[in-house]
Amino acid sequence: MTSPSEHMREALSLAKKGLLTTRPNPMVGCVITLDNKVIGRGWHQKAGEGHAEVNAIQNVFENLGSSAESALENSEMFVTLEPCSTTGRTPPCSESIKRYGIKKVYIASEDISQDGFAKKEKDIEIIEGLLRDEARELNRGFFSRLEKNRPFIIAKMAVGLDGGIALNSGKSKWITSEISRKDVHKLRASNEAILTGTGTILKDNPSLTSRDSGYDINDVKQPLRVVIDRNNYLNGEENIFSSKAETLVFTTKHSKIKSKSSEICIMSKNDLADLNNIMSYLAEEKSINTLMVESGSILLDALLAQELIDELILYHAPKLLGKDRNTFSKFGQNNQKLSTIGFTIGDMENLGEDLKITLTPK
Repeated sequence: MTSPSEHMREALSLAKKGLLTTRPNPMVGCVITLDNKVIGRGWHQKAGEGHAEVNAIQNVFENLGSSAESALENSEMFVTLEPCSTTGRTPPCSESIKRYGIKKVYIASEDISQDGFAKKEKDIEIIEGLLRDEARELNRGFFSRLEKNRPFIIAKMAVGLDGGIALNSGKSKWITSEISRKDVHKLRASNEAILTGTGTILKDNPSLTSRDSGYDINDVKQPLRVVIDRNNYLNGEENIFSSKAETLVFTTKHSKIKSKSSEICIMSKNDLADLNNIMSYLAEEKSINTLMVESGSILLDALLAQELIDELILYHAPKLLGKDRNTFSKFGQNNQKLSTIGFTIGDMENLGEDLKITLTPK
């Protein structure tokens, strides 16, 4: 006999199909059962289109035809996120659940942006919290934006065995292998925005687009490129301003940027120094759930000092860059607090000759 947890795990697997296409909405999956057998499956496929619950109900009609309505009246629903009870671009899912008389609903995680489905619907048996941790991890960016008013922030860094990220001469452009670099493009595609600083742009002149992710090119939406230019170094002709993706620059009123294809957000230098201001803007004005950081040590240290890094991904290459290297962080040199930061290792993966390590600050 299939357990409720197994049905919810299938719903979570369905939800993951919307990784690239639901943003800024959360990923949601739904399974409907009758007598413990699955009769309908659905997931939220694209922002502005049908939600997982409605798609699963439609799938029941596709599978059972004229007997669908009677089956739904005796069915149970497993959904990874609390059904919406407010009208947005689509009608509330709660109305469909009530209309077809679904008697029991399992919900993995609550959604504080809604009116409280469990509290309002007294005629439906509702069980909350089934695989809640897994559901929240799946939509960690969505929950960060709602609850912390900022995106979930992932910092990525490629380093040698001695912590070097490049040589002072600039000759060591690629430290890691081609397999690791392809994985970075996959990481870019799965995030909604990429943050960098002027140091990286002036040194490497990157485009910061996802080009070889392995995902279906029709599903990949290029992440928003976000740049902090406190000292007005950029002029708008750098690769970051190419038309291949949208660009947002946080800078001052003295900016030299003349690019018509980018968006400029003017702040004072003091406001730009407090990175919480930028993160709040990205959450409130751009609805960014997940932010990837590709920068040098100055911006990384500032993010760490302000406790804004949620996850650090290191691509560790079996190389020594030696005494002329630049390191990925100036721990202990410019901020005493940084030298005491500890991390929990979440995952380790071999990528060719490199080692990918996922870390969470303690």
